[in-house]
Amino acid sequence: MADGVPGTGVVRISFRSSEPAAVEQFAAEHYAATSVRPGESGRAFELGHDTLVVPGLELSQLWVTLGIDALMDPVQERYVVDTVCDGRMQWDTEAYGSIRLGAGDVALLPVRGRFRDVVEDIDLDVAALDARRVAAFAEQMHGIPAERFAVTGLLPVSGAAARWWDAVLVHVRDRVLGNPLLLDNPMVLDAAFHRLAVTFLATFPNTALDGEPERSRRPVPHLGRGVVARVVDYLHSHADLPIGPADLVRLTDMPARTALASLRRAGVDPALVLWHSRLYGARRDLLDDDRPDPARTAARWGFTHLGRFRVAYAQEFGETPEETARS
Repeated sequence: MADGVPGTGVVRISFRSSEPAAVEQFAAEHYAATSVRPGESGRAFELGHDTLVVPGLELSQLWVTLGIDALMDPVQERYVVDTVCDGRMQWDTEAYGSIRLGAGDVALLPVRGRFRDVVEDIDLDVAALDARRVAAFAEQMHGIPAERFAVTGLLPVSGAAARWWDAVLVHVRDRVLGNPLLLDNPMVLDAAFHRLAVTFLATFPNTALDGEPERSRRPVPHLGRGVVARVVDYLHSHADLPIGPADLVRLTDMPARTALASLRRAGVDPALVLWHSRLYGARRDLLDDDRPDPARTAARWGFTHLGRFRVAYAQEFGETPEETARS
């Protein structure tokens, strides 16, 4: 069963089945070619899968009662990260050896070689990121050519990285994309992908992460005042649109991570400039709209937490959004 938000690319998919053939078809459509059989107990299983699809990203909650034994092809075109909330599973892979996972563990589904996936009474949080968009994002942020980007391991670089991934995933899924007022906002959808892509690149071994120590030793380039002014003007004039690392690359002719460091050295924090510009945009809407709605206005301008928006608005303008709306 599927439903969505028209015109946004947002779709919700709900799947339940205890039939191996139906599970195989679902897995082939959403992950990779899969052969499924009940686990060693031989008792009937049931698989449930609730998914939110947004551009470049799928966030799912998956559960299996009892166990299944599946033989899967490597996942192509997406990076699929499993977080084990409860239960156990084991991957016997052609390319990476055997990996056992339990509650609290995080791992990336194999991107090379077939693998056997044995699960027992498991609950998973699953995030699937468009692989081409991740590679393009790595190029924009770090300057590594997209065609040379590759993931080099399935497990997080550290326990802290795994915990950070889990925290960001839950925040994006529940606090950001869990708010129905935000699901028709391209700014929010774009930022959700960027947030998880940044975290993905810092969590799992990859060729962009490999080059980070060398890049961090390079001196921060100087940006001329004209370039800095052009960036600031662009942020102000495009605050009502999605803005990401590709914009900084185009405006500064350097990787976005380097551009951010150079702009901050020049006394400009792009995130803060954009935040203030959007706050003033929200105020204009509250003053100009015939029937102003603070919650919808905050969502329209990309503010994902209404309470924080109210506090920031009151600090900036000396009145609450509701008071502005009534004026």
